[in-house]
Amino acid sequence: MAPAQGSPILPHMVRIALSRAVVLGALVSLAACSKADPRPSDTAPPSATRAGDTKGAPAPVQIQVAGAPGGGEAATEGSANDTSFKLTTQQAAPTTPGGETVARVVVSPGTGYKVNKDFPTKLTLEPPAGVTLSKTVLEPADAEKFDDHELTFAVKMTAQGAGEYTIPGTFKFAVCTETTCDPKKQKVALVLKAN
Repeated sequence: MAPAQGSPILPHMVRIALSRAVVLGALVSLAACSKADPRPSDTAPPSATRAGDTKGAPAPVQIQVAGAPGGGEAATEGSANDTSFKLTTQQAAPTTPGGETVARVVVSPGTGYKVNKDFPTKLTLEPPAGVTLSKTVLEPADAEKFDDHELTFAVKMTAQGAGEYTIPGTFKFAVCTETTCDPKKQKVALVLKAN
């Protein structure tokens, strides 16, 4: 039976429908807020990527380790929470202009992980003017060591003149467990000092 013209039922139904729309809108807003990143906006996101994530990563945090052989060692972590790997750079020993020296980039998988030897691993370096590298792109065939427990690239470099040079690069590799595989894309920085 339809309500009579001027009946208070119709306006009441409209108010209920509007109330439901407002509540639904509020719930959608709350759901969106709960999925938002809880970190402050001035905090950099972690650079580690998970399986299926192909986005680029921001520059890594580097921690200098005193007393390391050669020119020092920096541990490069993708994220404080990412325990799937440890990336270190063994900086080259200082040299003279025109003299060759070697730096190393090393990946050690975390507990329960292994280096994926089938992944299209690649270390791409961008030497600045005045620096010569034996290779600017290193792939699995160029690795000094490449097994389940370690991946090491030795980078031969020469400075044409005196000074300190930074060689930025991007390192793509993957570490896996028995059930998952996590591709990584990390920024690295090698330092060359020539006196």
